[in-house]
Amino acid sequence: MNALEVYLAADPVNAEIVKDMLVDRGIAAHVRRQHLWGGMGELPANVYPQVWIDDPADYDRAREIVSAFEKGPVDTGRDWACPGCGERVEGQFHACWHCQHPRP
Repeated sequence: MNALEVYLAADPVNAEIVKDMLVDRGIAAHVRRQHLWGGMGELPANVYPQVWIDDPADYDRAREIVSAFEKGPVDTGRDWACPGCGERVEGQFHACWHCQHPRP
């Protein structure tokens, strides 16, 4: 099984975000070269972090997720009221920040 690069990140934070998005969707992924970022401007090489997936069979689905990330904010839906405590929760959250009740 050969790992494949699916994303060249501008910085380590974006690499971790993309990796987490992939992992949350069941795609085994990891970040490479994140520790080289500290040498930016000092090393004569490409030191941008990369996100790689472990299974080439996941490549097309991973690239769809990465493409959606690159396009900008994902439509998160409307705000919702927590059925557990009544707290108003912003649309991007899948659980209540106050009581951790899952979004209905």
